[in-house]
Amino acid sequence: MVLAVSAFTCTENLGSEHELGWQCLKARAATVDEVYLFTSRHINPDIKEQLDKHNLDNVVVQFVDFPKRIDALLGVTIGDGHLLTAYVWEFRLFFYMLRRFSKNYFDVGIKSTYAGYRWPSFLWYFSKHLHLDPVSGGGGFPLRFRAFLSPKAQRREFFRMFMQRVFYFDPFVLLTMLKASELHVSNDETRAMTPKFLRDKCVLKKDFIKIDVNDFKMEEARKAVSTDPEVLKIFHTGKLLEWKGVMIILRALALMPASIKYEYTVMGSVAARQYYLDYIQQENLNVVFVDPETVPRHDLSFYFYAHDLFTFAALHGDGGHAPVEAKMHGMRLLTLDFSGLGGALTDEDICIQTKAKSGEEIVQEIAKAIEQLYRELKYPSSSPENAISKHTASAS
Repeated sequence: MVLAVSAFTCTENLGSEHELGWQCLKARAATVDEVYLFTSRHINPDIKEQLDKHNLDNVVVQFVDFPKRIDALLGVTIGDGHLLTAYVWEFRLFFYMLRRFSKNYFDVGIKSTYAGYRWPSFLWYFSKHLHLDPVSGGGGFPLRFRAFLSPKAQRREFFRMFMQRVFYFDPFVLLTMLKASELHVSNDETRAMTPKFLRDKCVLKKDFIKIDVNDFKMEEARKAVSTDPEVLKIFHTGKLLEWKGVMIILRALALMPASIKYEYTVMGSVAARQYYLDYIQQENLNVVFVDPETVPRHDLSFYFYAHDLFTFAALHGDGGHAPVEAKMHGMRLLTLDFSGLGGALTDEDICIQTKAKSGEEIVQEIAKAIEQLYRELKYPSSSPENAISKHTASAS
């Protein structure tokens, strides 16, 4: 059996967008005779070295790219330039394949993507069957919480939500969906977000996020670090997009009594950093920013083990790679549940339900939960409870 995998982003240890393509490729290569990987050299320059590292000898890499000057032009386009680049790349791939492969040459074609499905694919022409794998998310930041966002971020959020829906009116995307025999989705919430005519094609694939313990220095970090006995250490890592919920956590920390000792470590790109810094200085909050470029992924173990609580906002069902990695290190999670988490949490985690609640109600519930956790972890003798119980806020 010969497979074709189209993955614009496909690199290990570079976050969700790259990792999903990489995991898809690894899983498929383990089950068939030969896999043709169509990807971007500009985006994934080290892919061949990684294939050699993992002994994926049956993968044939086909690099497909525009000249760099065209990539640069697409990348600076207003809005999310990388989305436009990935979209146009699919047309470049079609003409590349048209010169080299005949119709139905491959047994199965797999378009590996991420987030809500929004790209066309012409693998259906070159393959007997087309799978879209995996598709997750599609959720949006609720309108009533957008007061937490800066004016610029509010505009970008409206643009993001518009783009998530406009692709369903794109004839090339619709043709791709019609031609697909299977649409692999991460959870029931994602399936519910797909157009009705696609739902019968949906295949639930709960394990599409796979974390390898060998990617981390777990044993070394476990021996080297420990949590502070007096200070509640809170951690967030990921892209600093404002809808990731960091500002909501900051608003909750501003309500903390002076007796609560905490430190909030935020590791992420600098997209919204100044917006956060202005609020942190205004409220005199104890927040530390860490540049992710200075921390190799395997060294995240030292941060996970040194903190008590990991925060994230769930707009994509299971919440992405970072909370899974945090849970693998035994961390408690505090999640703002905007999309439904299913069974992703355990009894010790804090899940703040957001349905039918105002932004201020959410902030107060987070503040209360953090204060309670502080007293239970740092001063257990003064707490009315002896163990951490799952804090699920019910709709009022």
